[in-house]
Amino acid sequence: MRRKAYHFALKNIIPFIRFSTYYTSFKGWKYLEGYELLKPGDFILTIDKKKLTTLLIPGEFSHAAFCRSKGEKGDWEVSEMTHKDFTKSYFFDICKESDRVVICRCPQWTGDYLQEMINRDRDFSTQPYDNMFDMKSDALSCSEHIYKLDPENRLGVSTEDVIGIGSEYVSPTGLWNAQNKIVVWDSDKSKAPLYSLQVNEENLNV
Repeated sequence: MRRKAYHFALKNIIPFIRFSTYYTSFKGWKYLEGYELLKPGDFILTIDKKKLTTLLIPGEFSHAAFCRSKGEKGDWEVSEMTHKDFTKSYFFDICKESDRVVICRCPQWTGDYLQEMINRDRDFSTQPYDNMFDMKSDALSCSEHIYKLDPENRLGVSTEDVIGIGSEYVSPTGLWNAQNKIVVWDSDKSKAPLYSLQVNEENLNV
């Protein structure tokens, strides 16, 4: 009974609790700036500092999403795993619910491999949300979703159990710490000097 109540709360109560009735701090000009740089194959990391889920997920970011297309008629732009399970979204949807948005890119995700990832993303569209963070199950958390799109782990993500749950684990911050990610854009300009050396013109045009 407790287990059922726990799952019900994770899916139907906790995601809606926010410690403010006001909007996030994200602005329209930031959305336009980020959207100009966004490309299919990018992954997006976000945080809403006033959401309860942010307090429950350790690290610098609380959510991750995958950009599968951009401006294509009949297709969605961003895939994400949420309490609603596999969710078809747009970059605008991601931004309006965030205080900070970061666009990341893996230079090793190119050509046929990237197309396979995009095809695999569509195959994941029937998967439920993994609120137990069990990487051996078919269910997917937001960061597991991106990790499993990349079966060769070209991104260089560590699955070390950093929070002590007793099994492999990937969080949004785990994606942020991946060896082969570059930062394309960060809505928080105060953070830019911390990683500015990772970004160059060649990487941005991958």
